[in-house]
Amino acid sequence: MGHLRRQIARMLFRGAGLTLLGTAVCWAEPIVVKSVRGTAEIQKSNSQANRWRALKKGAPIKPGDSVRTGPESRVELKIDDGSLVVLGSKSRIQVALSAPSRVFSLAVGRVKAFVKKLQPQSKFEIKTPLAAAAVRGTVFEMGFDETANEGFLDVDRGVVDLSQEDRTVSVHAGERMDFRHGMPLGDRPARRSDAAPAGAGAADRAELRREVGLGMSKESIMAAAAREIRTAEYQEGKVLTDVNGNRVRLEEYIIRNPSEVAANKDRAFKFVVLNERDNRFDYFYYLGVFNKTIADLGTALKDVRGKLNVQPDFYLTSYEMGQSNTVDSVKDTGSGGHLVKVEFDGTAYTLSDPDDPSDTRTIDEATPNGSDYDIYDPVADSVGTFTIAERAAGEGQSAVYDSVQDSYRAFEAGDVYYRTAFDSYEHRLFGPGCAVGGTLKQSVTKKNSVNTMLSATVDTDFAGPQDPDNGLMYRYSLVSQPSGEGVYHNKVEVLYADGTSETVNTYIISDEGEKAPLSAFDGIVTGADFKNELLKWNYQQTIEATEFQGRKIDLVVEPKILIRSGLIP
Repeated sequence: MGHLRRQIARMLFRGAGLTLLGTAVCWAEPIVVKSVRGTAEIQKSNSQANRWRALKKGAPIKPGDSVRTGPESRVELKIDDGSLVVLGSKSRIQVALSAPSRVFSLAVGRVKAFVKKLQPQSKFEIKTPLAAAAVRGTVFEMGFDETANEGFLDVDRGVVDLSQEDRTVSVHAGERMDFRHGMPLGDRPARRSDAAPAGAGAADRAELRREVGLGMSKESIMAAAAREIRTAEYQEGKVLTDVNGNRVRLEEYIIRNPSEVAANKDRAFKFVVLNERDNRFDYFYYLGVFNKTIADLGTALKDVRGKLNVQPDFYLTSYEMGQSNTVDSVKDTGSGGHLVKVEFDGTAYTLSDPDDPSDTRTIDEATPNGSDYDIYDPVADSVGTFTIAERAAGEGQSAVYDSVQDSYRAFEAGDVYYRTAFDSYEHRLFGPGCAVGGTLKQSVTKKNSVNTMLSATVDTDFAGPQDPDNGLMYRYSLVSQPSGEGVYHNKVEVLYADGTSETVNTYIISDEGEKAPLSAFDGIVTGADFKNELLKWNYQQTIEATEFQGRKIDLVVEPKILIRSGLIP
Protein backbone atom coordinates (compact mmCIF):
# COMPACT_ATOMS: atom_id res chain seq x y z
CA MET A 1 0.00 0.00 0.00
CA GLY A 2 2.98 2.29 0.42
CA HIS A 3 3.52 2.70 -3.32
CA LEU A 4 -0.18 3.61 -3.75
CA ARG A 5 0.10 6.27 -1.05
CA ARG A 6 3.08 7.84 -2.83
CA GLN A 7 1.44 7.48 -6.23
CA ILE A 8 -1.67 9.36 -5.08
CA ALA A 9 0.42 11.99 -3.34
CA ARG A 10 2.32 12.63 -6.58
CA MET A 11 -0.99 13.08 -8.36
CA LEU A 12 -1.59 16.31 -6.47
CA PHE A 13 -0.02 19.63 -7.36
CA ARG A 14 3.74 19.46 -6.93
CA GLY A 15 6.36 18.22 -9.37
CA ALA A 16 8.05 18.95 -12.67
CA GLY A 17 5.46 17.13 -14.79
CA LEU A 18 1.71 17.51 -14.55
CA THR A 19 0.72 14.53 -12.41
CA LEU A 20 -2.61 15.77 -11.11
CA LEU A 21 -5.56 13.66 -10.80
CA GLY A 22 -13.58 11.08 -15.75
CA THR A 23 -15.45 9.00 -17.41
CA ALA A 24 -18.65 10.75 -18.37
CA VAL A 25 -21.45 10.40 -15.82
CA CYS A 26 -24.48 8.50 -17.10
CA TRP A 27 -27.54 10.47 -16.04
CA ALA A 28 -30.97 8.91 -15.75
CA GLU A 29 -32.45 11.84 -17.69
CA PRO A 30 -31.15 13.45 -20.90
CA ILE A 31 -30.87 16.82 -19.12
CA VAL A 32 -30.07 17.38 -15.44
CA VAL A 33 -28.98 20.33 -13.29
CA LYS A 34 -25.20 20.23 -12.95
CA SER A 35 -24.86 23.22 -10.61
CA VAL A 36 -26.80 26.12 -9.13
CA ARG A 37 -25.23 29.39 -8.03
CA GLY A 38 -27.40 31.95 -6.26
CA THR A 39 -31.16 31.59 -6.60
CA ALA A 40 -32.91 29.51 -9.25
CA GLU A 41 -36.37 28.00 -9.64
CA ILE A 42 -38.12 25.41 -11.78
CA GLN A 43 -41.67 25.27 -13.06
CA LYS A 44 -42.62 21.71 -13.98
CA SER A 45 -44.69 21.11 -17.06
CA ASN A 46 -47.41 19.54 -14.92
CA SER A 47 -47.24 22.22 -12.21
CA GLN A 48 -50.50 23.31 -10.68
CA ALA A 49 -51.22 27.07 -10.82
CA ASN A 50 -47.86 27.75 -12.51
CA ARG A 51 -46.02 27.05 -9.27
CA TRP A 52 -42.27 27.77 -9.11
CA ARG A 53 -40.06 25.74 -6.78
CA ALA A 54 -36.45 26.01 -5.72
CA LEU A 55 -34.11 24.31 -8.18
CA LYS A 56 -31.49 21.92 -6.83
CA LYS A 57 -28.38 20.26 -8.24
CA GLY A 58 -29.15 16.88 -9.81
CA ALA A 59 -32.78 17.69 -10.63
CA PRO A 60 -33.97 16.28 -13.98
CA ILE A 61 -35.25 18.76 -16.58
CA LYS A 62 -37.93 17.38 -18.85
CA PRO A 63 -39.71 18.75 -21.93
CA GLY A 64 -42.12 21.50 -20.91
CA ASP A 65 -40.16 22.40 -17.74
CA SER A 66 -39.02 26.02 -17.32
CA VAL A 67 -36.01 27.28 -15.36
CA ARG A 68 -35.38 30.84 -14.19
CA THR A 69 -32.54 32.52 -12.31
CA GLY A 70 -32.42 35.46 -9.94
CA PRO A 71 -29.93 38.36 -9.81
CA GLU A 72 -26.23 37.35 -9.74
CA SER A 73 -27.21 33.71 -10.24
CA ARG A 74 -26.32 30.95 -12.66
CA VAL A 75 -27.51 27.46 -13.56
CA GLU A 76 -25.64 24.80 -15.52
CA LEU A 77 -27.63 22.14 -17.36
CA LYS A 78 -25.73 18.97 -18.22
CA ILE A 79 -26.83 17.03 -21.30
CA ASP A 80 -26.13 13.32 -21.57
CA ASP A 81 -24.13 13.74 -24.80
CA GLY A 82 -21.58 15.92 -22.97
CA SER A 83 -23.04 19.28 -24.02
CA LEU A 84 -23.57 22.04 -21.47
CA VAL A 85 -26.06 24.91 -21.29
CA VAL A 86 -25.31 27.75 -18.87
CA LEU A 87 -28.15 30.09 -17.93
CA GLY A 88 -27.09 33.58 -16.79
CA SER A 89 -28.66 35.82 -14.15
CA LYS A 90 -32.23 37.12 -14.53
CA SER A 91 -32.89 34.59 -17.30
CA ARG A 92 -35.72 32.19 -18.14
CA ILE A 93 -35.62 29.20 -20.45
CA GLN A 94 -37.94 26.33 -21.30
CA VAL A 95 -37.02 22.86 -22.59
CA ALA A 96 -39.04 22.01 -25.70
CA LEU A 97 -37.20 18.81 -26.68
CA SER A 98 -34.61 16.90 -24.65
CA ALA A 99 -33.68 13.89 -26.85
CA PRO A 100 -32.47 13.04 -29.40
CA SER A 101 -32.68 16.70 -30.45
CA ARG A 102 -32.25 19.52 -27.92
CA VAL A 103 -34.50 22.53 -28.34
CA PHE A 104 -34.72 25.38 -25.82
CA SER A 105 -36.88 28.50 -25.76
CA LEU A 106 -35.17 31.54 -24.23
CA ALA A 107 -37.80 34.01 -23.01
CA VAL A 108 -35.42 36.54 -21.47
CA GLY A 109 -31.79 36.83 -20.37
CA ARG A 110 -28.63 35.11 -21.63
CA VAL A 111 -27.60 31.53 -22.24
CA LYS A 112 -24.21 30.03 -23.10
CA ALA A 113 -24.11 26.71 -24.97
CA PHE A 114 -21.19 24.28 -25.26
CA VAL A 115 -22.46 21.84 -27.87
CA LYS A 116 -20.74 18.54 -28.64
CA LYS A 117 -20.86 17.21 -32.19
CA LEU A 118 -24.33 15.82 -32.80
CA GLN A 119 -25.54 12.66 -34.48
CA PRO A 120 -26.88 13.13 -38.05
CA GLN A 121 -30.50 12.76 -36.94
CA SER A 122 -30.19 15.26 -34.06
CA LYS A 123 -30.21 19.04 -33.76
CA PHE A 124 -29.46 21.65 -31.13
CA GLU A 125 -31.47 24.85 -31.21
CA ILE A 126 -32.13 27.85 -28.99
CA LYS A 127 -35.17 29.93 -29.87
CA THR A 128 -36.08 33.47 -28.81
CA PRO A 129 -39.34 35.28 -29.62
CA LEU A 130 -37.56 36.90 -32.61
CA ALA A 131 -34.92 34.45 -33.92
CA ALA A 132 -33.51 30.95 -33.50
CA ALA A 133 -29.92 29.65 -33.48
CA ALA A 134 -29.21 26.13 -34.75
CA VAL A 135 -25.86 24.29 -34.58
CA ARG A 136 -24.30 20.85 -34.97
CA GLY A 137 -21.44 21.30 -32.50
CA THR A 138 -19.90 24.58 -31.36
CA VAL A 139 -19.75 27.20 -28.57
CA PHE A 140 -21.95 30.28 -28.62
CA GLU A 141 -23.88 32.73 -26.46
CA MET A 142 -27.37 34.05 -27.09
CA GLY A 143 -29.38 36.74 -25.33
CA PHE A 144 -32.79 38.37 -25.50
CA ASP A 145 -34.19 41.52 -23.90
CA GLU A 146 -37.98 41.25 -23.77
CA THR A 147 -38.40 44.92 -22.85
CA ALA A 148 -36.39 46.22 -25.82
CA ASN A 149 -37.57 43.30 -27.97
CA GLU A 150 -34.05 42.65 -29.26
CA GLY A 151 -31.32 40.07 -28.91
CA PHE A 152 -27.89 38.93 -30.00
CA LEU A 153 -25.86 35.88 -31.05
CA ASP A 154 -22.14 35.75 -30.14
CA VAL A 155 -20.16 32.82 -31.61
CA ASP A 156 -16.95 31.61 -29.98
CA ARG A 157 -16.25 28.54 -32.09
CA GLY A 158 -17.60 27.04 -35.29
CA VAL A 159 -20.58 28.36 -37.28
CA VAL A 160 -24.13 29.03 -36.05
CA ASP A 161 -27.14 29.44 -38.34
CA LEU A 162 -29.34 32.29 -37.13
CA SER A 163 -32.88 32.20 -38.55
CA GLN A 164 -35.72 34.69 -38.53
CA GLU A 165 -38.92 33.98 -40.44
CA ASP A 166 -37.74 32.80 -43.91
CA ARG A 167 -34.18 34.20 -43.70
CA THR A 168 -31.08 32.41 -42.39
CA VAL A 169 -27.64 33.94 -41.83
CA SER A 170 -24.45 32.03 -40.92
CA VAL A 171 -22.49 33.63 -38.06
CA HIS A 172 -18.87 32.51 -37.78
CA ALA A 173 -16.42 32.20 -34.88
CA GLY A 174 -15.43 35.60 -33.49
CA GLU A 175 -18.56 37.28 -34.90
CA ARG A 176 -21.64 38.74 -33.25
CA MET A 177 -25.01 39.48 -34.84
CA ASP A 178 -27.76 41.57 -33.26
CA PHE A 179 -31.43 41.15 -34.10
CA ARG A 180 -34.42 43.28 -33.21
CA HIS A 181 -38.08 43.75 -33.91
CA GLY A 182 -38.80 45.50 -37.21
CA MET A 183 -35.28 44.99 -38.61
CA PRO A 184 -34.89 42.11 -41.11
CA LEU A 185 -32.18 39.68 -40.14
CA GLY A 186 -28.93 40.39 -41.98
CA ASP A 187 -29.60 44.08 -42.65
CA ARG A 188 -26.99 44.71 -39.98
CA PRO A 189 -23.96 42.55 -40.91
CA ALA A 190 -22.18 40.35 -38.40
CA ARG A 191 -19.35 42.17 -36.64
CA ARG A 192 -16.43 41.16 -34.49
CA SER A 193 -17.47 39.80 -31.12
CA ASP A 194 -17.44 42.10 -28.12
CA ALA A 195 -14.72 39.79 -26.78
CA ALA A 196 -12.32 41.50 -29.25
CA PRO A 197 -13.94 44.73 -30.54
CA ALA A 198 -12.44 46.43 -33.56
CA GLY A 199 -10.67 49.66 -32.74
CA ALA A 200 -9.96 48.77 -29.13
CA GLY A 201 -6.89 50.41 -27.68
CA ALA A 202 -3.75 48.52 -26.73
CA ALA A 203 -4.61 48.61 -23.03
CA ASP A 204 -8.13 47.34 -23.73
CA ARG A 205 -6.82 44.52 -25.91
CA ALA A 206 -4.27 43.53 -23.27
CA GLU A 207 -7.03 43.32 -20.65
CA LEU A 208 -9.27 41.32 -22.99
CA ARG A 209 -6.45 38.85 -23.64
CA ARG A 210 -5.64 38.47 -19.98
CA GLU A 211 -6.02 34.92 -18.74
CA VAL A 212 -5.91 33.30 -15.33
CA GLY A 213 -2.45 33.83 -13.83
CA LEU A 214 -0.78 34.91 -10.61
CA GLY A 215 -1.21 38.34 -9.06
CA MET A 216 -4.92 38.67 -9.88
CA SER A 217 -7.88 39.63 -7.71
CA LYS A 218 -10.83 37.30 -7.29
CA GLU A 219 -12.92 39.48 -9.61
CA SER A 220 -10.31 39.53 -12.39
CA ILE A 221 -9.80 35.76 -12.08
CA MET A 222 -13.52 35.09 -12.42
CA ALA A 223 -13.75 37.41 -15.43
CA ALA A 224 -10.74 35.80 -17.12
CA ALA A 225 -12.04 32.31 -16.33
CA ALA A 226 -15.40 33.17 -17.87
CA ARG A 227 -13.62 34.00 -21.13
CA GLU A 228 -11.42 30.89 -21.05
CA ILE A 229 -14.29 28.52 -20.30
CA ARG A 230 -15.86 29.50 -23.62
CA THR A 231 -13.26 27.36 -25.36
CA ALA A 232 -12.86 24.63 -22.73
CA GLU A 233 -12.53 21.10 -24.08
CA TYR A 234 -13.12 19.59 -20.65
CA GLN A 235 -15.08 21.20 -17.82
CA GLU A 236 -16.32 19.99 -14.44
CA GLY A 237 -17.77 21.62 -11.33
CA LYS A 238 -19.66 20.93 -8.12
CA VAL A 239 -20.13 22.00 -4.50
CA LEU A 240 -18.57 19.92 -1.72
CA THR A 241 -17.31 20.12 1.84
CA ASP A 242 -13.56 20.31 2.52
CA VAL A 243 -11.66 18.52 5.26
CA ASN A 244 -12.23 21.47 7.63
CA GLY A 245 -16.02 21.45 7.18
CA ASN A 246 -16.15 24.45 4.81
CA ARG A 247 -18.36 24.47 1.71
CA VAL A 248 -16.34 24.81 -1.50
CA ARG A 249 -17.66 25.73 -4.94
CA LEU A 250 -15.28 23.95 -7.32
CA GLU A 251 -14.83 24.67 -11.03
CA GLU A 252 -12.25 23.05 -13.33
CA TYR A 253 -11.54 23.33 -17.03
CA ILE A 254 -8.91 22.49 -19.63
CA ILE A 255 -8.35 24.61 -22.75
CA ARG A 256 -5.95 24.53 -25.67
CA ASN A 257 -4.20 27.45 -27.44
CA PRO A 258 -4.01 29.68 -24.33
CA SER A 259 -3.39 33.28 -25.35
CA GLU A 260 -0.47 33.89 -22.96
CA VAL A 261 1.68 31.50 -25.03
CA ALA A 262 3.40 33.69 -27.63
CA ALA A 263 4.97 31.03 -29.87
CA ASN A 264 3.74 27.54 -30.72
CA LYS A 265 0.28 28.29 -29.33
CA ASP A 266 -1.07 25.25 -31.16
CA ARG A 267 1.12 23.05 -28.93
CA ALA A 268 -0.16 24.43 -25.62
CA PHE A 269 -2.89 23.60 -23.11
CA LYS A 270 -3.98 24.99 -19.77
CA PHE A 271 -5.64 23.38 -16.74
CA VAL A 272 -7.41 25.69 -14.25
CA VAL A 273 -9.01 24.95 -10.86
CA LEU A 274 -11.11 27.55 -9.00
CA ASN A 275 -12.12 27.14 -5.32
CA GLU A 276 -14.64 29.60 -3.86
CA ARG A 277 -15.55 29.54 -0.16
CA ASP A 278 -17.53 32.05 1.89
CA ASN A 279 -14.38 33.58 3.36
CA ARG A 280 -11.66 32.90 0.80
CA PHE A 281 -10.81 32.22 -2.85
CA ASP A 282 -8.02 29.93 -4.05
CA TYR A 283 -7.01 28.91 -7.55
CA PHE A 284 -4.55 26.81 -9.50
CA TYR A 285 -3.35 26.72 -13.10
CA TYR A 286 -0.97 24.60 -15.12
CA LEU A 287 0.24 25.84 -18.50
CA GLY A 288 2.10 23.28 -20.62
CA VAL A 289 3.68 23.33 -24.10
CA PHE A 290 4.19 20.09 -26.04
CA ASN A 291 6.90 19.17 -28.54
CA LYS A 292 4.51 19.38 -31.51
CA THR A 293 1.07 20.53 -32.59
CA ILE A 294 -1.83 19.03 -30.66
CA ALA A 295 -4.31 17.32 -32.95
CA ASP A 296 -6.32 15.69 -30.16
CA LEU A 297 -5.85 17.07 -26.67
CA GLY A 298 -6.80 13.84 -24.92
CA THR A 299 -4.22 11.87 -26.92
CA ALA A 300 -1.47 14.32 -26.03
CA LEU A 301 -2.37 14.52 -22.33
CA LYS A 302 -2.41 10.79 -21.70
CA ASP A 303 1.37 10.61 -22.33
CA VAL A 304 2.30 13.58 -20.12
CA ARG A 305 3.29 11.39 -17.17
CA GLY A 306 5.39 8.97 -19.23
CA LYS A 307 4.85 5.69 -21.07
CA LEU A 308 5.90 2.08 -20.57
CA ASN A 309 7.69 0.16 -23.36
CA VAL A 310 6.52 2.52 -26.13
CA GLN A 311 8.09 5.90 -26.92
CA PRO A 312 5.35 8.53 -26.64
CA ASP A 313 4.58 10.90 -29.49
CA PHE A 314 4.04 13.83 -27.14
CA TYR A 315 6.08 15.25 -24.30
CA LEU A 316 6.27 18.63 -22.57
CA THR A 317 9.03 21.05 -23.52
CA SER A 318 8.07 23.64 -20.86
CA TYR A 319 5.48 24.31 -18.19
CA GLU A 320 4.36 26.90 -15.66
CA MET A 321 2.33 26.02 -12.57
CA GLY A 322 0.79 28.55 -10.19
CA GLN A 323 -1.21 28.25 -6.95
CA SER A 324 -2.60 31.23 -5.08
CA ASN A 325 -5.03 32.54 -2.47
CA THR A 326 -4.94 35.98 -4.25
CA VAL A 327 -2.46 37.23 -1.61
CA ASP A 328 0.26 34.57 -1.50
CA SER A 329 1.36 32.45 -4.44
CA VAL A 330 3.57 29.53 -5.40
CA LYS A 331 5.03 29.32 -8.89
CA ASP A 332 6.95 26.41 -10.43
CA THR A 333 8.49 26.55 -13.89
CA GLY A 334 10.39 24.09 -16.03
CA SER A 335 12.10 24.47 -19.40
CA GLY A 336 14.22 22.38 -21.74
CA GLY A 337 11.84 19.44 -21.61
CA HIS A 338 12.93 16.23 -23.38
CA LEU A 339 12.42 12.49 -23.23
CA VAL A 340 14.59 10.16 -21.15
CA LYS A 341 14.65 6.43 -21.93
CA VAL A 342 14.88 4.26 -18.79
CA GLU A 343 15.82 0.56 -19.17
CA PHE A 344 15.71 -1.85 -16.21
CA ASP A 345 17.71 -5.08 -16.04
CA GLY A 346 16.47 -6.17 -12.62
CA THR A 347 19.23 -4.55 -10.55
CA ALA A 348 20.01 -1.21 -12.24
CA TYR A 349 18.42 1.46 -14.45
CA THR A 350 20.17 2.63 -17.61
CA LEU A 351 19.16 6.18 -18.58
CA SER A 352 19.76 7.53 -22.07
CA ASP A 353 18.75 10.22 -24.53
CA PRO A 354 16.57 8.62 -27.28
CA ASP A 355 18.01 11.10 -29.79
CA ASP A 356 21.60 10.45 -28.67
CA PRO A 357 22.09 6.89 -27.34
CA SER A 358 25.72 7.71 -26.49
CA ASP A 359 24.46 10.06 -23.75
CA THR A 360 23.85 7.50 -21.01
CA ARG A 361 24.40 6.68 -17.34
CA THR A 362 23.51 3.82 -14.99
CA ILE A 363 21.92 4.10 -11.53
CA ASP A 364 21.60 1.11 -9.20
CA GLU A 365 18.09 0.28 -8.03
CA ALA A 366 19.25 0.05 -4.42
CA THR A 367 22.51 1.15 -2.78
CA PRO A 368 23.46 0.18 0.82
CA ASN A 369 23.52 3.19 3.18
CA GLY A 370 24.67 1.91 6.54
CA SER A 371 21.89 -0.34 7.79
CA ASP A 372 19.46 1.17 5.24
CA TYR A 373 19.12 1.33 1.46
CA ASP A 374 18.97 4.29 -0.92
CA ILE A 375 16.36 3.29 -3.52
CA TYR A 376 16.09 5.07 -6.86
CA ASP A 377 12.61 5.89 -8.21
CA PRO A 378 12.91 6.29 -12.01
CA VAL A 379 9.43 7.80 -12.40
CA ALA A 380 9.93 10.58 -9.85
CA ASP A 381 13.69 10.67 -10.62
CA SER A 382 14.52 10.78 -6.92
CA VAL A 383 16.27 8.72 -4.26
CA GLY A 384 14.68 7.73 -0.94
CA THR A 385 16.18 5.98 2.06
CA PHE A 386 14.40 2.89 3.40
CA THR A 387 15.13 0.29 6.05
CA ILE A 388 15.75 -3.36 5.21
CA ALA A 389 12.23 -4.22 6.44
CA GLU A 390 10.66 -1.44 4.38
CA ARG A 391 12.52 -2.57 1.28
CA ALA A 392 11.42 -6.17 1.82
CA ALA A 393 7.82 -4.93 2.09
CA GLY A 394 8.11 -3.20 -1.28
CA GLU A 395 8.57 0.34 0.01
CA GLY A 396 10.46 2.58 -2.40
CA GLN A 397 9.40 0.70 -5.51
CA SER A 398 7.99 3.01 -8.14
CA ALA A 399 4.50 2.27 -9.47
CA VAL A 400 4.28 2.46 -13.26
CA TYR A 401 1.12 2.20 -15.37
CA ASP A 402 1.02 -0.79 -17.72
CA SER A 403 -1.53 -0.06 -20.46
CA VAL A 404 -1.46 -3.68 -21.69
CA GLN A 405 -2.51 -5.03 -18.30
CA ASP A 406 -4.48 -1.86 -17.46
CA SER A 407 -2.86 -1.73 -14.04
CA TYR A 408 -0.12 -0.16 -11.95
CA ARG A 409 2.80 -2.40 -11.09
CA ALA A 410 6.44 -2.33 -10.02
CA PHE A 411 9.24 -2.28 -12.61
CA GLU A 412 10.24 -5.66 -13.99
CA ALA A 413 13.46 -6.75 -15.65
CA GLY A 414 13.30 -5.89 -19.35
CA ASP A 415 10.97 -2.91 -18.90
CA VAL A 416 11.64 0.28 -20.83
CA TYR A 417 10.05 3.48 -19.56
CA TYR A 418 9.98 6.94 -21.15
CA ARG A 419 9.59 10.01 -18.97
CA THR A 420 10.07 13.75 -19.43
CA ALA A 421 12.99 15.60 -17.84
CA PHE A 422 13.57 19.36 -17.70
CA ASP A 423 17.01 20.95 -18.00
CA SER A 424 16.02 23.74 -15.57
CA TYR A 425 13.47 24.14 -12.80
CA GLU A 426 12.53 26.94 -10.36
CA HIS A 427 10.28 27.11 -7.31
CA ARG A 428 9.36 30.63 -6.13
CA LEU A 429 7.06 32.20 -3.55
CA PHE A 430 5.22 35.50 -4.07
CA GLY A 431 3.37 37.78 -1.69
CA PRO A 432 3.76 40.51 0.95
CA GLY A 433 6.38 38.47 2.83
CA CYS A 434 8.48 37.75 -0.27
CA ALA A 435 11.12 39.59 -2.26
CA VAL A 436 10.19 41.72 -5.26
CA GLY A 437 9.95 39.35 -8.22
CA GLY A 438 9.44 36.40 -5.88
CA THR A 439 11.63 34.61 -3.36
CA LEU A 440 13.60 31.77 -4.95
CA LYS A 441 13.34 28.63 -2.81
CA GLN A 442 14.64 25.89 -5.11
CA SER A 443 16.43 26.05 -8.45
CA VAL A 444 18.22 23.40 -10.45
CA THR A 445 19.90 23.52 -13.85
CA LYS A 446 21.73 20.88 -15.85
CA LYS A 447 25.49 20.77 -15.41
CA ASN A 448 27.60 22.41 -18.09
CA SER A 449 29.39 19.11 -18.53
CA VAL A 450 26.28 17.28 -19.82
CA ASN A 451 24.46 17.74 -23.09
CA THR A 452 21.07 16.65 -21.81
CA MET A 453 19.91 16.17 -18.24
CA LEU A 454 19.02 12.51 -17.67
CA SER A 455 18.77 12.39 -13.87
CA ALA A 456 18.45 15.25 -11.41
CA THR A 457 20.47 13.23 -8.91
CA VAL A 458 23.69 13.39 -10.95
CA ASP A 459 23.21 15.85 -13.83
CA THR A 460 22.13 19.08 -12.12
CA ASP A 461 23.52 22.01 -10.17
CA PHE A 462 21.67 23.84 -7.41
CA ALA A 463 21.55 27.64 -7.52
CA GLY A 464 21.15 30.11 -4.66
CA PRO A 465 22.02 29.78 -0.94
CA GLN A 466 22.91 26.23 -0.01
CA ASP A 467 23.34 24.17 3.10
CA PRO A 468 27.09 23.50 3.51
CA ASP A 469 26.33 20.03 4.91
CA ASN A 470 24.60 18.63 1.83
CA GLY A 471 25.02 21.31 -0.86
CA LEU A 472 21.26 21.73 -1.16
CA MET A 473 19.02 24.75 -0.75
CA TYR A 474 17.06 22.85 1.89
CA ARG A 475 18.39 21.03 4.91
CA TYR A 476 15.93 18.15 4.90
CA SER A 477 12.25 17.26 4.61
CA LEU A 478 10.00 15.48 7.07
CA VAL A 479 7.19 13.19 5.91
CA SER A 480 4.43 12.08 8.29
CA GLN A 481 0.80 10.90 8.46
CA PRO A 482 -0.69 13.26 11.09
CA SER A 483 -4.14 11.63 11.05
CA GLY A 484 -2.70 8.15 11.52
CA GLU A 485 -1.90 5.32 9.17
CA GLY A 486 -5.55 4.44 8.58
CA VAL A 487 -6.45 7.35 6.30
CA TYR A 488 -4.99 9.23 3.34
CA HIS A 489 -3.42 12.32 4.92
CA ASN A 490 0.19 13.02 4.03
CA LYS A 491 2.27 15.89 5.49
CA VAL A 492 5.59 17.08 4.07
CA GLU A 493 7.69 19.74 5.81
CA VAL A 494 10.62 21.19 3.85
CA LEU A 495 13.21 23.00 5.98
CA TYR A 496 15.44 25.39 4.00
CA ALA A 497 19.03 26.40 4.62
CA ASP A 498 17.99 29.98 5.52
CA GLY A 499 15.79 28.77 8.38
CA THR A 500 12.47 29.10 6.53
CA SER A 501 10.10 26.25 5.80
CA GLU A 502 7.17 25.08 3.67
CA THR A 503 4.51 22.64 4.85
CA VAL A 504 2.24 20.75 2.46
CA ASN A 505 -0.73 18.71 3.72
CA THR A 506 -2.42 16.41 1.22
CA TYR A 507 -5.77 14.68 1.80
CA ILE A 508 -8.09 12.40 -0.13
CA ILE A 509 -11.63 13.29 0.93
CA SER A 510 -15.27 12.54 0.13
CA ASP A 511 -17.79 15.16 -0.99
CA GLU A 512 -18.75 15.40 2.69
CA GLY A 513 -15.17 16.18 3.76
CA GLU A 514 -14.38 12.78 5.28
CA LYS A 515 -10.84 11.46 4.82
CA ALA A 516 -10.55 8.35 2.68
CA PRO A 517 -9.56 5.19 4.57
CA LEU A 518 -6.71 3.11 3.22
CA SER A 519 -9.20 0.27 2.89
CA ALA A 520 -10.95 2.19 0.07
CA PHE A 521 -8.20 1.03 -2.29
CA ASP A 522 -7.60 -2.45 -0.83
CA GLY A 523 -7.42 -5.15 -3.49
CA ILE A 524 -7.60 -2.74 -6.40
CA VAL A 525 -5.16 -3.77 -9.09
CA THR A 526 -6.68 -2.76 -12.43
CA GLY A 527 -6.67 0.71 -13.91
CA ALA A 528 -10.46 0.61 -14.42
CA ASP A 529 -11.16 -0.27 -10.78
CA PHE A 530 -8.63 2.30 -9.63
CA LYS A 531 -10.28 5.07 -11.68
CA ASN A 532 -13.77 4.07 -10.58
CA GLU A 533 -12.71 4.30 -6.96
CA LEU A 534 -11.01 7.66 -7.53
CA LEU A 535 -14.26 9.06 -8.91
CA LYS A 536 -15.70 8.73 -5.40
CA TRP A 537 -13.06 11.01 -3.89
CA ASN A 538 -11.48 14.46 -4.12
CA TYR A 539 -7.99 15.80 -3.40
CA GLN A 540 -7.29 18.65 -1.03
CA GLN A 541 -3.89 20.25 -0.55
CA THR A 542 -2.86 23.08 1.76
CA ILE A 543 0.44 24.96 1.43
CA GLU A 544 1.96 27.01 4.25
CA ALA A 545 5.28 28.88 4.19
CA THR A 546 7.22 31.11 6.53
CA GLU A 547 6.87 33.91 3.99
CA PHE A 548 3.06 33.59 4.02
CA GLN A 549 2.95 35.04 7.54
CA GLY A 550 0.34 32.62 8.87
CA ARG A 551 -1.78 32.46 5.71
CA LYS A 552 -2.10 29.37 3.52
CA ILE A 553 -3.18 28.25 0.06
CA ASP A 554 -6.02 25.71 0.22
CA LEU A 555 -7.07 23.86 -2.94
CA VAL A 556 -9.52 21.05 -3.67
CA VAL A 557 -9.50 19.12 -6.98
CA GLU A 558 -12.05 16.64 -8.33
CA PRO A 559 -10.34 13.76 -10.21
CA LYS A 560 -13.09 13.31 -12.82
CA ILE A 561 -11.72 15.92 -15.22
CA LEU A 562 -8.23 14.42 -15.00
CA ILE A 563 -9.51 10.96 -15.88
CA ARG A 564 -11.69 12.26 -18.72
CA SER A 565 -8.82 14.25 -20.21
CA GLY A 566 -6.32 11.39 -20.01
CA LEU A 567 -4.10 12.85 -17.28
CA ILE A 568 -4.88 9.72 -15.31
CA PRO A 569 -4.54 6.73 -17.70
